[in-house]
Amino acid sequence: MKTIRTILLVVLMAAALPAVAQFRFGPKGGVVVSKLSFNKDALSNDNRAGWCAGLQVDLGLPVTGLAVDASLLYSHRNDYFSHDGVTYRRDYIEIPLHLRYGFSIIAVNRFLIPYAFTGPNFSFLCSESKDLKWENRSAFTSWDVGFGVELFRHLQLQASYGIGITEAFKQVGINKESDVITGKDRCWTISAAVLF
Repeated sequence: MKTIRTILLVVLMAAALPAVAQFRFGPKGGVVVSKLSFNKDALSNDNRAGWCAGLQVDLGLPVTGLAVDASLLYSHRNDYFSHDGVTYRRDYIEIPLHLRYGFSIIAVNRFLIPYAFTGPNFSFLCSESKDLKWENRSAFTSWDVGFGVELFRHLQLQASYGIGITEAFKQVGINKESDVITGKDRCWTISAAVLF
């Protein structure tokens, strides 16, 4: 009987969740500063700026301060390789999924809520510069960590750092045919979203 009551309570709470959760969505855009981190010293590259744009959806539980957000973004990244002076372009469809915690400050929470967030970011290659030596992975995963502020319950300004978990890049044959160099993405993203 106790188990049935527990299951019933969980089902009722799950059914009530959409009623108390706050669903919002809106456009999002920003600047992406990316750099590849290589497994060998044969290649080096510098930070280069690109951009991202798309849509964000947000599901928040106002009482707890917790929220989940997901975005669908088109991301344009540039990499500059100093050994040959080439800027290499990569374009991705990105799906970042973040768990966010908002810090409610009683005196200002009607117009300013600082928050921190973390979660995975799934990137899918959709176009790239053509070069036979380079091989971009068709998909890779990174982990985002960031902070931001929400202004007037609609505008989110945030900065995040993405750390590559899986390889984004491979190059074969710089010094010899068996030489394989792999790279993981590292990027800063500064973005704004307007949620309704």
